[in-house]
Amino acid sequence: MQAEIARLEATAAGHRADLERERLMAEVLRATAEASAAKEMTALLEGSLRAGVQAGGSIDGRGRAGSRLGHLAADLVKADRNAWR
Repeated sequence: MQAEIARLEATAAGHRADLERERLMAEVLRATAEASAAKEMTALLEGSLRAGVQAGGSIDGRGRAGSRLGHLAADLVKADRNAWR
């Protein structure tokens, strides 16, 4: 009986370790996806900013480039909020 209890406890400990590894892996994958999305959005924002400057557009929020940048920033905030839900 004692040997059976010890065996079951060892099996349970192994299962707990497996679940913890899976939880950590899911956390790493989620963080990786968030980092990738942030890099992509950064590239979009930088490209938009460069395009506005190269075209001589306004980047102060009053011109077309500024408006586009504002929309991209709003999209970034929205995506970030959705990622945390």
